[in-house]
Formats: sequence, C-alpha cells, structure tokens
Amino acid sequence: MIVQNSSTYTTSENPARSLSEDELRSFSSGGFVTMTSITPAEEVARIRQILQDLVERRAGEKEGAFFDTMEGSNSRGVLRSIQINNPSLHRRQLLETNYVRNATRIAQQLLSPQCILLSDFLLLKPANVGAGTPWHQDEAYSDPEYDHAQLTFWMPLQEVGPQDGCMIYLPGSHLMGVLEHRSLNNDPRTHAFECAVSFSDEQSACCPLPAGGCVVHGQRTLHCSTNNVSNVDRYAYLLTFGVPPTLSRNPRKAPWLEQRKSADQLKKRAWMMRGGVLVLLLRKIRKYRSLAPSMYLLYVRRGFKLFKAHK
Repeated sequence: MIVQNSSTYTTSENPARSLSEDELRSFSSGGFVTMTSITPAEEVARIRQILQDLVERRAGEKEGAFFDTMEGSNSRGVLRSIQINNPSLHRRQLLETNYVRNATRIAQQLLSPQCILLSDFLLLKPANVGAGTPWHQDEAYSDPEYDHAQLTFWMPLQEVGPQDGCMIYLPGSHLMGVLEHRSLNNDPRTHAFECAVSFSDEQSACCPLPAGGCVVHGQRTLHCSTNNVSNVDRYAYLLTFGVPPTLSRNPRKAPWLEQRKSADQLKKRAWMMRGGVLVLLLRKIRKYRSLAPSMYLLYVRRGFKLFKAHK
C-alpha cells in the first residue's frame, strides 16, 4: 500500500527558505523531507523555458551528457526518460537562482556548512510515454572506494502526482546501508540501476508536489518515480550537494558499476579520449576554485579509470 503524503499546497511570499525543526526531524527519521515551495512561480517558469531549450538542442549529447536513462539493448528509438547532466554548463543563469540559494542554505543545515553544489540534472519524462525510474539509492552510482555524504533536491517544474511521474520514497530506508543493485532488467547497456534486494514497499510514501515544490533525500534513501501517463511533459530540475569525499577504510564492492556499458558511458569515454578529460578538469577548476584537494584527486582518478577501461 502506498501512503500519499498529505501536504497542502502553499506559496511562500518570502523567497528565502530554510528547514524548521520539525522538518529537520522528519528528514533525520525518514531520509527525506518535502516542501510545497522552494522558489517563486515566476522563476520556475524561467527555469523550465531554459531547460526546454536545452532539450530541443540536445545539449551535451556529443559528450554523453544527454541521454535516455532507460535506453538498452532492445530500445526502439523512443526517448522515455531524458537526462541532461550539468545543464548549468550551458546556461550559467541556472545557478543564479533562488532555488540554488535556498537549496544551498538547506543543504548546509542538513550536511555541513562546508558542503557545496556538486552537480545539477534535468530529468524529463515525456507525456504519455515517460518511464518511471526504478527503486534505487543514489549512492549506488558513486565510487565505492570513497565515503560520501551527499543529498539531492528534486524540484518539479509543473504539478506532479501519481499520473505525472511523482516521487515515491521508502521512509527509514536510509538506515539500511548501501544495498546491492544491478542494471535495469539485467541489461548492462542501460544507464539506470535498480535495487536488487527484496524489500516491502507497503509503507512507501507518494509525494505529489506543485510546480516549485521540492523533496530532498539522502544518498541512501530508497526512491523511485511513477510513469508519466498524463498529457504533459514532466520536467524536474535536480541539485546534488555534498562534502568532499574521503578514501574509505572499508571500501565496498559495486560490481554493477564495473559491468555497465551504457551508451552514454561509452560516448563519454570516447569524448574523454579525444581531450574531453582536460575540458572536464578545467570546468571543475572554473566552477570550484576553492575545491578541496580530495575532490580533484577523485576527478583525476575517474579520468584514469576511463583511460584504463579504454585499453
């Protein structure tokens, strides 16, 4: 049974936003927290227009940053779950928003005053055919040899409910540790991972939101989204915050990462081999001028892994 989150929709006149004590406790116990407004409606409309333009241009496609998360061996060319990594690289004004400022303030409440914005994402589930994201933990996508402390902000750019691709969470699942994952449908050519461990979702919480609402979740909180069977494209703009990762004393195994050979990964690897690794490093330096040394080491290590895999 899915329990629907019964928030009432309100619009804040004050663009500044932080979490109350009750909201902080809710995040600590459940692993996620919802807000009915994190930024004004006018800004939501501007962000949606920018992202629609980037989708039409297929921004980042040559470097593997524009792709279908559900594309696999048996795909038939229909885009069902479009992702653009770091759209702010193409439109800097995405970072100069109340959304980013409020999310930064909240992330510092939840994680650390030293946390920074690591990345941003667009997720588009096209009208009528949009495929829901399978149950997973975000940390399943992270380098298992490092300890991470991250959280994600998920803001819909139109009203979302069970028919539109809203988020569903399993409260308390952030306390389970990192669970085993696998490529969706056991197809290593698919970008998306799915949790491979059986669990009961009877107490899962469905989170409908208005445009400009937001849900924040931790890196180990199990979540998924519904299919979009409505007549409206479902846009969501995501921000990931974190503190610099540190080498783990007890690195975990993540064979699903080593086995994946998705189309976007292969395209990014080819781009990196053509000199993209230097472009990527310069982007990071320009974006994070005071980045901790451990972050640069992590990016260099990722580049080395790509070169090693190419050989």
